[in-house]
Parts: sequence; C-alpha cells; structure tokens
Amino acid sequence: MKIGIDIGGSHIGIGLVDNNGSIILKNEKFIKDKTNIEKLIEEFIIENVLQMKELYDIESIGIAIPGTIAENKIVKAVNLGIENYDLAEKLEKILKLKVKLKNDAKCAALAEYKYGELAPFRNSVFLCIGTGVGGAVIYDGKLLEPKNVPGFEFSHTIIQKNGNLCNCGKRGCFETYASMKKFKEKISDEFNLNTLSGEKIREFIRANQENITLRYIINNYIEDLSIGISNIINIFEPEALCFGGSFAEYEDILLAPLKTMLLKGNLLFNKRDDIIIKHAKLKNDAGIIGATLI
Repeated sequence: MKIGIDIGGSHIGIGLVDNNGSIILKNEKFIKDKTNIEKLIEEFIIENVLQMKELYDIESIGIAIPGTIAENKIVKAVNLGIENYDLAEKLEKILKLKVKLKNDAKCAALAEYKYGELAPFRNSVFLCIGTGVGGAVIYDGKLLEPKNVPGFEFSHTIIQKNGNLCNCGKRGCFETYASMKKFKEKISDEFNLNTLSGEKIREFIRANQENITLRYIINNYIEDLSIGISNIINIFEPEALCFGGSFAEYEDILLAPLKTMLLKGNLLFNKRDDIIIKHAKLKNDAGIIGATLI
C-alpha cells in the first residue's frame, strides 16, 4: 500500500491506495485560513498517516503540490503562500517513510494516463482548472519534464499585456482569467450571491441562462480560456485534452462553447475538424492516486 496526498489551494486530501490505483481509505480537510499553513499541513498529514500505519503496511508517501518542486522541496506554491519549504524532510523524520513530492497537475496527469481518460492517447495535455490552473504534457507515452523544475506553468503564461495582477507577481497571467475561482467570484459579486459554492453557482447559472449580464460573463470567460488553451494546442498539438479540477463539474455549461470557440474562433494555427476533450475520470481523486505513481 502507498499513501497519496493532494494539497490543493483550498483543501488537503489523503488516501491509502492499493496496487491497482484504488483508494481504500480517504480523509479530507478544507483550508479556510492559510495562517500557519505549514503547521496545518504537517499536523493533518502526520495524524492521518500514523493512523493508517497502525492498520496497514505502508511502502511510501507521495504528495501532489500546487507549485514548483525542485530537489524534492517546495520552491514556491503561490496560491498557498508557501516558499522554500522542505516538507518531505520534516515528514520523513517523524513518519520514518520515504516521501516524494511532485507538482499536482503532473500527478493527476500520471493517474489519468495510467488509469483514466488519457490511457488511449500517446500525446495529450492535462489541465487542472480550479483555484488556479495547472498543466502537464504526456508526450510519446511519457510525462514531459524539464531537468531542474517542473515547468509547463501554463497558468503563468501571459494572455493580456499589463493585465490582472497575479499571486506570482506578474500581470496578465492565464490563471487570473481562467481559474474557476475567478469565474465564480465574478458571478457571485455581480449578482450578490454571497457564496463561492460551486453547486449553488451552477444552480444559479442553469436557472438564469437567458440573463444578458450572465451570458456576457460566461462568454468573456470562454474567450480568455480559449486563448490560453489555443496557445497550448498550437505548441504541443495533442491528440486529446483532459480537464480536471472543478472545471469538470461545469461540463454542461462550459464545454460546448469552449469547443466552438477553439474550432471556429480563428485561434488554432493548424485547423481541426474536431478536438477530443475529456473530463478526468478520477475527478478529485486524480491527485491522490497520481502521487503514488511518482
């Protein structure tokens, strides 16, 4: 058995995973306050791993991180406010288990390629759109990675000169226009919904599809999203795209207009008759399962 941990921008998930990629046990914690975030992460992981060790023989721990990893350390995770954090060393001293870290989108891509929707494709792109925008490329059946850092920071490619200020310190980053968090915030603020609940916002959208202001917000979001994704397609020419994160929960609302914009919006250098778009089969478990594959 292996333990997979997915640390997101708003929650931590930890699971016990067998050799077939199935989660046997799982526990989650939502992050409401990022004060002392490092202590919160450590305490939650240690408590749960110690409980699992009492019941099962654990081989190792893999952790999916929403940020930059180098030499098995967190260089920075801007949406968590973490920099230069040696989480693996801290955990290994207490838990007496090997701990490996990898970018969360890379972990999810590995899981979807081995067990999920990307299995039939040798060349694909995985995009995790939630609090931020993470990305990974499978090329010729292997996860494409640079030598020193994870790379493929699609979220921090610039799609608008002098645009929105990003948590990374740059302006105009893809993430500041395409994250589901930003999408939900715009709708909630415009219509005074006082909630960022995905379920409540989806219900509002479905009940108000003819509202002109709402249509404008959705269309504007799709345009920004299409620009960023078209850049990725133009570079890698994948056989398929796979979406993870909370974006997948808006399939009936966002997928059709996104495909239309990509195919007919004069964005692709090499024109296509169709684009294969999949939604993560493993859903929010992809990060946990993928973390055991690193």
